[in-house]
Formats: sequence, C-alpha cells, structure tokens
Amino acid sequence: MKAVLFDLEGTLVESAYQRSSELVTRLRRDTREHLIGLGVPEPVLEGLVRSHALRNRAYDWADENLDPEEASGIRARMEEFTLEFDMISARESQLYPETIDALERLRGRGCVMALVTNTSTLAADHVMGRLGLERFFDAVVTRSDVPRLKPDPAMVRLAEARLGVEAGWLVGDSAFDAGAAEGAGLSSITIRRDGVRPSFAHDHFIESLLEVLPILGLSLE
Repeated sequence: MKAVLFDLEGTLVESAYQRSSELVTRLRRDTREHLIGLGVPEPVLEGLVRSHALRNRAYDWADENLDPEEASGIRARMEEFTLEFDMISARESQLYPETIDALERLRGRGCVMALVTNTSTLAADHVMGRLGLERFFDAVVTRSDVPRLKPDPAMVRLAEARLGVEAGWLVGDSAFDAGAAEGAGLSSITIRRDGVRPSFAHDHFIESLLEVLPILGLSLE
C-alpha cells in the first residue's frame, strides 16, 4: 500500500489558530509588515492574505532578485519571526477526539504514515511529544526542511524520499494541503469536522479521521 501523509494543525490537532481568529489576523498582518521591512516590495505581496502564501511569494521574489546569501537571510529572519507564533500554537494544541483511535487503527493495519506540516520543526516536535503522536509516523517533514511551504509539493517529495515509498494520499484541512497533494500527484482527503464542504478542489471529503480507513479500502472493524 502507498503511504498516507497527514497535515498537523487543523487535521490531527486543534491549534490556537483554529480557536482564535485574532491570532490568525495578527499573524497575517505582522507577516506582511515584516516581509516589507526586510525589503520585499509591497506590490509583490499584493492580493495575498494568508501568511503561508505571503512567505512563499516573498521567497520566490527573493530567489529571483537577490543573491543567494540575501535570499537565505530573508528566509532565516522570517523563521525567527514566525517561531513566536509557532510556539503559541504548539503549547495550546489539543488532540481531536478521534485522532489517536484513527492513527492506531491505521498503524495496526500496516499503514506507512508521515507528517507534512507548515509549522517549524521545533513546534512540531513539541506538539508530537506532548500529545503522544511521535510513535505513529515513519517520517516528519516541516517547513524547516524545505524551501517552500505547502501548497508547494516539496514537503511531499521529501516525505516520500525519507519513507522510501510512494505516497498515495494527503489528509489535510486546507486548500494548501489539497494543492500540495495535487501538485505531487496524490489524492487529497480534506477534513472539516463541521461538515461544511470547502469550495476548493479536493478528491475526498471527510468529517472524521476514521473515514480515512474506508477511502484506503480498509475496514473499520
């Protein structure tokens, strides 16, 4: 069987971002201001709102217009800046009720699994260690490991390389996850526990992680 990839925040755990629209708004505003302060022209960021998208656009601009050392410096300083937000989210993250049950069932059926998350390695390690998720994943890929965040497929490619097997599905809650799946040729499984199907393109829609099993052709029994 092909490997199954999982997003972290909003998929396996409820983070501060899911509970606080104010925190999300502050992250988006401060990301834009920080990038501009680092020399990214404001028009480059025009039309973008989400922090992930702003950073990806800025990194593209830096790679195209700056020397490698300057471009690397912008990324490094943004990593320092976003760490505060990462750790707020990590410290306040809580497991969704069915997360452990679903992962145990998948692991019990021999599924190879990896985590692909737009948060940092430090934050992901904190969440996984505190909530007991480490034992389920054969590989973990964070934004610290790749030059671009999801929806860029770089995380998927690196996860496959670390696993040594091809991935077949990516389970996530956002358009970034579905986009990364599409870009890498995977089937996207979008979870929304409120039952509201999102407008962005996706291959499967679920309201509980337990629904991943039948999509993979596995019994819930």
